[in-house]
Amino acid sequence: MARFGPPEALLHLSTQTALADSVELKTSLSSAAGPAAEALTGRPAPTWSTRASYLVDTAGLDLLRAGIEVRLRRRTRGRYDLAVSARRTGTAARCRAPKGGRVELDVVPGGLWLDVEVRSEVDPAAAAEAIEGAVACGRLLSSAQRAWACRGGEGAVDPACLRDLRVHGPLVVSRVKVASARWGLPRADLEHFRFPSGRELVELSTHCGPRDVAATLPAFERMLDEQAVDVAPDYRHRTAVWRDDLSAS
Repeated sequence: MARFGPPEALLHLSTQTALADSVELKTSLSSAAGPAAEALTGRPAPTWSTRASYLVDTAGLDLLRAGIEVRLRRRTRGRYDLAVSARRTGTAARCRAPKGGRVELDVVPGGLWLDVEVRSEVDPAAAAEAIEGAVACGRLLSSAQRAWACRGGEGAVDPACLRDLRVHGPLVVSRVKVASARWGLPRADLEHFRFPSGRELVELSTHCGPRDVAATLPAFERMLDEQAVDVAPDYRHRTAVWRDDLSAS
């Protein structure tokens, strides 16, 4: 039974309307991370790669409330990058992609949206100082990112808010590459998200080009059907968990 909708409809959506640069298919799992990883990799206790991700926002989460998410990520070998993204629902007519921005169509069971992102590398020393609170976080944003943070969301953000940005987190992200070749998928990843509050999410995803959706989607669903993992009844976006946790605190 299809979980994501007809592949032909997604293919038309992603190509005929020039909607996105790439497509990500993903689903939340109700299986625990350890057993899911063993089932999907075929290996006992597989090795995970781990990185830290920080939410950059005001104390009152003004950017998130306007539909903007700013993520500071610590990558491998001490590198950092910063992404300013806006989520969009609907058609390409509603998508205002900035110059240099990248558009991804995110498809989950029962829903889809556009993620319009402006990303840049960040000097590791500057990133470390921002995380420690020694410098203002707004200094990490490029001029294009500042503009997108203020104008890319569903509601406008006062540029003065960018002077009050702070670092929230970290969110610990662990990832393992799963054995997906037998289903014709070049790559699929299992990710485990642990939030500062202790809440956890487990997510399985794969990427493809817009023109490859018709082949990738049924292959991804076959993998879900044939592997010993439990798909969660509802998809839970990690941004929503961030917002709930921080609002509660």
